[in-house]
Amino acid sequence: MESLRALAARLDEASETMTAVSRRVTASDPAQAAFGADAPGRPGEIGRALHRQWAAATGDRAREAHAAAQRLAAAATAVRAAADYYAEADRAARHRLTGGA
Repeated sequence: MESLRALAARLDEASETMTAVSRRVTASDPAQAAFGADAPGRPGEIGRALHRQWAAATGDRAREAHAAAQRLAAAATAVRAAADYYAEADRAARHRLTGGA
């Protein structure tokens, strides 16, 4: 059971890491000016379009990382539940085999 509990702890750590990634991925997005969005005319239009595309892509990655974090947390919960179930089954079997002692 301890190996299952250790696995659950590792899944929790991975979930925390993915949660942090989901927050950081958009935190470092460059300003529109980095894409030349402040330029006049067509270059500025292209810069603004590139910035929108960048923001959409990093936003998508942030949502994906958040969803992965939630799935990892759910997996950790399921693994802990399995460990508890196995431990209870072991206790019940021990109780039956020892005559309730």
